[in-house]
Amino acid sequence: MKKIAYLLHRFPAITDTFIKREIRFLQKAGTAMHVISVWKPRDSETTPAILSEWASDTEFMLPGSPFGIAYILLKVAISSPLRFLRTFSLALATARPGVRGLFYQMVYFLESVLAADALTRNKIGHVHNHIGDQAGTVTMLAAQLAGIGYSITFHGWPVFFDARNSRIKEKVLGARFTRSISYFCRSQLMMFSETDDPAPFKMVHCGLSIDKYPYREPKEQVRRLFCAARFSPEKGMSFLIQAFKILRDNGHDLELRLAGGGPSKESLASLVKELGLSAEVHFLGYLSEDEVIRELHDADLFVLPSFVEGLPVSAMEAMAVGVPAIATNIAGTSELIEDGKSGILVRPSDAKAIADAVAWMIGDYGFRRRAAELGRKKVVDEFDIEKETARLNAYLLQSCD
Repeated sequence: MKKIAYLLHRFPAITDTFIKREIRFLQKAGTAMHVISVWKPRDSETTPAILSEWASDTEFMLPGSPFGIAYILLKVAISSPLRFLRTFSLALATARPGVRGLFYQMVYFLESVLAADALTRNKIGHVHNHIGDQAGTVTMLAAQLAGIGYSITFHGWPVFFDARNSRIKEKVLGARFTRSISYFCRSQLMMFSETDDPAPFKMVHCGLSIDKYPYREPKEQVRRLFCAARFSPEKGMSFLIQAFKILRDNGHDLELRLAGGGPSKESLASLVKELGLSAEVHFLGYLSEDEVIRELHDADLFVLPSFVEGLPVSAMEAMAVGVPAIATNIAGTSELIEDGKSGILVRPSDAKAIADAVAWMIGDYGFRRRAAELGRKKVVDEFDIEKETARLNAYLLQSCD
């Protein structure tokens, strides 16, 4: 049986359910999938139950003993000296500018040596990475060092902000294929790699296990707004809170429930207090997939105020359950939500536009019902993880030939 590795820079955090879900469905499709995580997650990023569940599938490289790391480095260098030198040369050629960039690249090169050792020991025929940032760099280097092919899923926006120094072109041109989760993502990859041929860029959506998301029709009265997102500047959460203030001031009796965490948590909590909304806005912390589903079943509207997205899985989850969605009209979001039909798209960084969209939803129950039905159909038709991972699995297996 062909063995494929799924290489991660750090094992997915509690909230990164889409990656863990994808790996499980690839295994369900019959692929012998070995997970290699360069770093073991910190205690705050996972739970003992998650680590126990993945123990038999996952190999963690770091942290490790200095002697063990030195031994692997020496072993790989001696076993394939020419390949080792070529890979070191590639690492130097693709480093970010400056001393800091070179330092981090040397760290990634060391990580790639550890990963390549794991690929060789486990007789891996192809290695895949999801995201394409520093994890994509480690994957590119480790694949060359191990003498196998690689592929990368480019999920979203971070690598596009600094495409040249993220070395998108080198990663794309060296890969057996790249996988895009949206047409917007594919367009960026083609632009930055200076490639007109779409063939190497495989379109495979992220998806949901549809059976886990039972549908229910929207309730006639809107009382509860819900959002699940990272609390960080790029998610635009302050504009949702400001929009909520406008709605409350206009007489709408609503509550807002926010799931997630991140660096903006304290500033968002301060804004809520400053606006006098402490009794109506509830910070729920990080939620598991099952907890998010329970929140969605009690929610009346889902609102996502992001400035940047790949293709928002949180909105996808809401649509699957039947919660009408409002999101900002950015990147690949319009490939999920059709404005005025399966939801509403608004301008980013515009609190009034968000408030107006919520007020429109509140006042038009017929539209909410139609949007919920169309949203559910969209997710079932195009974002069923079993169908999507079957397509990804076929590309992975072909790349082993």
